[in-house]
Amino acid sequence: MAFGRQCRVAAAVVAGLVAAAGAAAQGGKGSDGADQKELYNYALTTDKLQKLDRATKALGELSRRHPDYAGISDSKTLDEMDRKMSGLPEVVSALAASGLKPREYAVGIMTLTQATMAVGFKKSGAYKEYPPDMLKLVSKANLAFVEQHWDEIQKLTKSASSEQ
Repeated sequence: MAFGRQCRVAAAVVAGLVAAAGAAAQGGKGSDGADQKELYNYALTTDKLQKLDRATKALGELSRRHPDYAGISDSKTLDEMDRKMSGLPEVVSALAASGLKPREYAVGIMTLTQATMAVGFKKSGAYKEYPPDMLKLVSKANLAFVEQHWDEIQKLTKSASSEQ
């Protein structure tokens, strides 16, 4: 199974979380900001990065066999995503084999995506310092983690791109 396909599936999951997090951050309908607070408070570590990578690969394999799992990305909140993933025994098993529960995967992959995008914008010159509004969404600790592990994270991304 190509890692690129796995990342596309993870990207679909992340797209749903981005929408949920954006709504939460802006106090959107049905949201009190709890999702964004949970993302902000999640601390990225090397161990978690490795678990997220293994889990993403496993979920990619599952999605190839079960295209209907793509509906998970339609979730509007982390609670909804957690419920959807928790209701799929194969997903729960694949995540457990990677050392994660469904909610931790959802929160972790979204947190990693937010921080990686913010660092990427800074590295591209879009801004010299993180904008104050960005620092309300992504913790300084997670930005520092991604900056310190940028090359490793990019290798995972490049590996995904080359296998598409």
